[in-house]
Amino acid sequence: MGIIKSEYIKWLKSDKQLMTAFSMIFLYMYSLEIINKYSAEMGEPINIFEPLAIFMSNLYIIPILVLTFAVLMIDFPDISANATFMLIRSGRTKWYSAQVAFVYVAAVSFIGIFFIYTAIFTQKNAFVANLWSNAERLINTLEFQEIRSKNPLSYLDLSIINNYTVAQATVYGVILMTLHLALSSQLQMVLSLKFNKMIGLLANASLLALGMITWWADSPAKWLFPLAHSTVVYHYDELFNRVNFPILGSFLYLAAANTAIYFLGRRVIKRKNLSLMSKED
Repeated sequence: MGIIKSEYIKWLKSDKQLMTAFSMIFLYMYSLEIINKYSAEMGEPINIFEPLAIFMSNLYIIPILVLTFAVLMIDFPDISANATFMLIRSGRTKWYSAQVAFVYVAAVSFIGIFFIYTAIFTQKNAFVANLWSNAERLINTLEFQEIRSKNPLSYLDLSIINNYTVAQATVYGVILMTLHLALSSQLQMVLSLKFNKMIGLLANASLLALGMITWWADSPAKWLFPLAHSTVVYHYDELFNRVNFPILGSFLYLAAANTAIYFLGRRVIKRKNLSLMSKED
């Protein structure tokens, strides 16, 4: 617990948290402000969980969240001289397991921060219920097609509204996004330990880019990459109750990938030359 707490405090105090602030400003301008505007114009309140669901299912927003979190995690694991001393005292396996536990705590906190943020800026015109708002249903009609085309970051896809309840979309979305953030961070950590931090970040960004390309191309190959599995969107057809990819399959995919990279990381840290760790950056 001591290692997790120490890493978490360093993460919260990191100057790279400015990236979170920049992301929030961007998402307010191009998502939350638009949501509040069309909701007010329609005279229809939104569900307070809907903005978070949009953040966790929109193809343009998810890469922003994943890359922001990747930058926040670039300094981890800490392999400075002091951290090496802690590693030696606790043991390699225990130290690495604590690093992975910290990753999950940070990922849940990251999502929680964005939920609080969206709730604060939409609460004046929002309600709480396990029911999609009329505003989100109306924005998907032909009447508001122009608003949708100009503001692609500000509405829910019909495949979510027609196939999930608010509770399902929120809970599933949080779990899938947490698993995705944890997977990307573990990959980054393992490669940072094996090689260096820049290789870890570039590999993480490359995996995200491949996922984005196949998703934008609407290729079946998108299901080979974590990005498509990290959200509830597109698992079902927009209009028909047809499964494009089982949601359970995405949970299993991400869980299996996280487990595999965890054991790979343990293997890497066991073989790591500790005398070189404090000299690496």
